[in-house]
Amino acid sequence: MLGAESQNEAEKRLNKKKEISLIQSRGLVLLLIFFLFILILAFVFGDRGIVEIVKTQKQIKFLQQTIKILEMEKQKLSKEIELLKKNPLALEKKARENLWLMKKNEKVIVLVDEKKEAKRE
Repeated sequence: MLGAESQNEAEKRLNKKKEISLIQSRGLVLLLIFFLFILILAFVFGDRGIVEIVKTQKQIKFLQQTIKILEMEKQKLSKEIELLKKNPLALEKKARENLWLMKKNEKVIVLVDEKKEAKRE
């Protein structure tokens, strides 16, 4: 009987060691899964994550479009400047339209659109 009891105790110890080993391996797996989850979150939502990269790419596209529009406007204004420098009649027309300038003894008649005036009121 003594041999059977010691054998039972040995089996119990062995089973406990297996349970502890199993618990430790499960804990290790859970810990690895947790760290992997944190790593994925950082990869997706971090400062240099996918979400931030997509936002930055959208912003770059928007700014590139803005640059194109501004460059076209700059070219248009440069052409207008050259025209105003070379053509005194164009300069005079621009001054009359924008600055309300007039020659001596000249009268300016302002035509008011009644529809636009009614909208203001």
